[in-house]
Amino acid sequence: MDRWLGIGGFVTGIVGLVLTVYYAREAKQLNQMRKRLEWPDLQAAANDLGRKIKSEFPPTAIVTPGLPGATFANLLAAEFDNQPPVFVGTRTWRDDPHGPVESSGSFLFETTKWLVTIPEAVLAYRSGNILIVDDFVMSGDFLAGLRARLVDEGVAADRIRAASVAVTRVARKNHKSPDYYWWLADSDDFFFPWGRAR
Repeated sequence: MDRWLGIGGFVTGIVGLVLTVYYAREAKQLNQMRKRLEWPDLQAAANDLGRKIKSEFPPTAIVTPGLPGATFANLLAAEFDNQPPVFVGTRTWRDDPHGPVESSGSFLFETTKWLVTIPEAVLAYRSGNILIVDDFVMSGDFLAGLRARLVDEGVAADRIRAASVAVTRVARKNHKSPDYYWWLADSDDFFFPWGRAR
């Protein structure tokens, strides 16, 4: 009888171990499908990305398309010993009735979704390392467009890199993902502290 109880306990232990591993994998998959990134996630992303970028590509200047990217760009800039200047552009939806925010001292370029203006002052750093930073890269069109424009303006292609908190599998598949990213998202169905990913 004691032998059977021992065997039963052993089998129960094995089943418990298998279930623990199974549910740990399920929890990991649910975490990957999370719906909201919180401020501690963004700070962790800045720490992780900052460490890697600092060792491989210390930026002379950072450029970002708008306020959501600027929020993360400022967290990231704080990770560098000599904090590079952050140049913040403006972006508007292509179908926005107000049109793009154009000003002297900036250049405009378009993606399929956005009209983006970038301060020309970033070009004063064309001989240094320019890091493009955004909160989320969905298609990668913005990154590809800004890289091309910076090259047209005289920045060497090997002096341009990009970073983001999150990137979709679509951008990766199309070879338009940033050089550095923290989280691979399956879709744009999640939120940052400042609102929905877009």
